[in-house]
Amino acid sequence: MNKPLFLFGNGLSIALSPDFALRNITTKFIEDLEYEEKRFLTQLCHGGDGLSFDDFEANFTALESAFESLKKYSTFIDSPVGQTMLKNYELPNPELSRHIEIIDKIYRKYIVRVLRIIHGNVRLEAIERKLSDFSRFFIETLNESEKGFVFTLNYDLLVETILLEKLGTLHFTDFCFPSHILKDTDIPKFDFNPRRSEEFYTETQRKIELHHLHGSLSLFYDFIRNRVIKLKSQDIGYEEIYQKIYAENLPLLPAIITGGGKSNKIVQHPFEYYYRALKDICDFGQASKLFIVGYSFRDDHINDLIKRWMSSVKDYTKGLLIVDYKQEPSAQEEFKKFVRTQIRKRPPIPDYCFEFGGVNNIHDIEGTESKDIEQLLRNE
Repeated sequence: MNKPLFLFGNGLSIALSPDFALRNITTKFIEDLEYEEKRFLTQLCHGGDGLSFDDFEANFTALESAFESLKKYSTFIDSPVGQTMLKNYELPNPELSRHIEIIDKIYRKYIVRVLRIIHGNVRLEAIERKLSDFSRFFIETLNESEKGFVFTLNYDLLVETILLEKLGTLHFTDFCFPSHILKDTDIPKFDFNPRRSEEFYTETQRKIELHHLHGSLSLFYDFIRNRVIKLKSQDIGYEEIYQKIYAENLPLLPAIITGGGKSNKIVQHPFEYYYRALKDICDFGQASKLFIVGYSFRDDHINDLIKRWMSSVKDYTKGLLIVDYKQEPSAQEEFKKFVRTQIRKRPPIPDYCFEFGGVNNIHDIEGTESKDIEQLLRNE
């Protein structure tokens, strides 16, 4: 069985450009905010000390928390019990629906700004110059496989760009298929529909699957049609889609997971399809090799699936490679210790399952195979 699974985190993108580092993205995002916008976000983050320059998602979590509290209180005020309370205590109706609308607009604006910072950082010449060894190994491994699984946690289109340039659209599937043009534009769009794409794509295309676990720059919710759609990267940049979403109230919302509560958001459409696909692969040990590249091991829902895969194969140590770029021996030891606390196994993950030479030092491993079905059922 030769069925590799690649799981990519932010470290892969940082290997291409330091601009992808969360701190750099966050700093640029905050610096670009207007004075009142920054004051608003700072206040929600409980003052200057609460505003994070290291991780924009921490700031988004504070905004989400305020937004959710506001919605809950608005629902209460609009209920018969809430109306009775206003009457009994002679309180004015705060008309929170308008507040909700404004904060929702601010939230979308912040998301759009972050995505605009990220978009355009993926350039083919930089991939060829900085990631050539990784790219070669990645494509050769997929080409030689019986089935290839690619899961990315990043919003950017780095992995997709490599697949498009090195394999072409006829050799992998992202579960989207052509569907006319975006309303009131000349922009071609692609509908996300895994069931329909099975009919649309050939067996060759279905051999390699690309999954965006936390969404991507090119995925959007289309409110008018109540669908998830994909746009081409060049169209997003040329047509300034992110700017139009905010400035012209375009009926699109970026389909990404950010902020807090990722374990809860992962069950929403379309992310639940990607997550369920990874869960099935891990539950039944369908991947013979698991390459984890540039992942922080800080997402509980992802860590859980890694542990499921390790329990579903005969010898995970033969099929696991964790690739990171830490250079200092102390940092490497600290990372290994952290991973072992997040992924508890007996015996612990051995040192030879770690590669600290960076993404271009990724290498092949022996591989493993799934346990017998009786063993898998007993694990359940």
